[in-house]
Amino acid sequence: MSFIEQDLESFTDSNSSLSDFEDHHRPDVVRYSSTPNLIEEKENNPRFSFWSPFRPQPIKQHSLPPSRPSAAFAARQQKLARPMSIITPLPGFQEALLAQMEQLNMANTNDPRSKRQSIRYSLVAQNKGKEDYDWDFWAGTMCDYNNLNKINKDLVQHVRSGIPPSIRGLAWQMISRAKDGALALNYLHLLKLQSPYDKMIQRDLARTFPGHTYFKDSDGQGQEGLYNVVRAFSLYDKEVGYCQGLAFIVGPMLLNMPEEEAFCLLVKLMNTYGLRGHFTPEMEGLQLRLHQFDALVEEYLPRISRHLKQQGINSTMYASQWFMTLFAYKFPLHLVFRIYDVMFTEGISTLFKFAIALLKRNEGQLLGFEFEHLLDFLKNGLFEQYKDDDRRFVSDACELEIPLKRLMFLEKEHKQKLQREAAEASQIEELQQTKSTLERERRAAQDRRDTLRQEHQDIRQQLKETLEQLQSLKDETLSLTGLVTSLEQSVSALPKNIEIKSQPELEKLCKENALLTEKNSSLEDELQSAEVTLIDMKMRYAQSENERESLHKRLFELKKLIS
Repeated sequence: MSFIEQDLESFTDSNSSLSDFEDHHRPDVVRYSSTPNLIEEKENNPRFSFWSPFRPQPIKQHSLPPSRPSAAFAARQQKLARPMSIITPLPGFQEALLAQMEQLNMANTNDPRSKRQSIRYSLVAQNKGKEDYDWDFWAGTMCDYNNLNKINKDLVQHVRSGIPPSIRGLAWQMISRAKDGALALNYLHLLKLQSPYDKMIQRDLARTFPGHTYFKDSDGQGQEGLYNVVRAFSLYDKEVGYCQGLAFIVGPMLLNMPEEEAFCLLVKLMNTYGLRGHFTPEMEGLQLRLHQFDALVEEYLPRISRHLKQQGINSTMYASQWFMTLFAYKFPLHLVFRIYDVMFTEGISTLFKFAIALLKRNEGQLLGFEFEHLLDFLKNGLFEQYKDDDRRFVSDACELEIPLKRLMFLEKEHKQKLQREAAEASQIEELQQTKSTLERERRAAQDRRDTLRQEHQDIRQQLKETLEQLQSLKDETLSLTGLVTSLEQSVSALPKNIEIKSQPELEKLCKENALLTEKNSSLEDELQSAEVTLIDMKMRYAQSENERESLHKRLFELKKLIS
């Protein structure tokens, strides 16, 4: 939330707008508590006495402030130690009014119809002619707040005219139904716990309403109240936790009611009025408000819308702080009170009316500024037109008709836009995952490329060495070729040399061969003759064998005959 903190940081340097509130901070603002189940405890414990602008303040001793929160609180209570009741005496009709309000609590319990009627007449009679308020209506409303819904139209009109400051805090609680005894007890319990945001809250306290007397004292009740309520809420709603804008919302409440009632009202504002979405981690409620606001400005104030777009200014630069602080970050508090009046009665959507009324009222000046001066005026100068006329401010805002159907349509449109953005975000996430996968593959490919490059360099080195070896072999081959040539010449000349050298021996051998050939021929003749003789002998032998066989047979026959 850096953008809101930057805007709020600049607030510490300009106190004039808040100091103007002193002229409007009337002495008839009543600190009124109507939480029945806490009355007895508060009467017996100085810890729960309520602040009032009319209570005599203790004389401060100039000493180092004790550490926050417990020591400072205890020291302050010790200074203020005296018999206390729920409400300290107030001057004039305020004292009587407060006493009558306490009687109203008793009347609601004992005899609602008869006693409330008499209190109503007493309130009207005592405040007749005090200011331009319909005290008859407000007395009846305070006496019959359980039936506010039955007179809602009248209530809206009277609220637009202004809630009497003396009953403003009580009216806010009654209109919003913020009274909750159990929640108030829970608040007292939360004050005893430690918050993880303690240091952040303490750091921001001095920057919250620094120009207002009730809040500017670092050891005063104003900062103590802001600290307690905001810290308790950070423990109550842990998802929201703490944001500096919360303190600006709580401040106007503390000026009109005690701490525990401001806490209950803050919870109601967050959960029932839909302000919680402004402070969740995703700030979905604030995004919706800004979307609706942009569309409404474009519809109701097209010239301003075009001018802002031309200057490159979007609503997050100036309107975020409006919706996150309910205009309290810079606007005079009497205007903020009037915004609260209408908002609690007519709902959170009235913020759009006030925002558009501010732009419309300052249209001429806005169209004449360029970026830097325009942005500064949007943040700090819009309220000047209504600074002294809060009723005109409310009147201009309430004259604007912003149909609920239009806001619902814009909400539906925003949800569809978020769904589209979610789908696109899902696609982007898938693409990013694909990109990551491709990146991993690219890195792997790069690693492979580096490996191949190294291998290529190795191969080139090997090739170089091989080429060197090849050149060496070529040189060797060339030398061998010369040797072969000489050898071939030697070989080609060798037969002639051999023939010349072996001619005599060859002739001798030829002669010997001729003799041997002749001898061989004679031997062949002799062999042939021997073969003829051998054949003849074999034939004779065969004949003799035949004759022998024949004689053998005759001999056998003769022997046979003889036998």
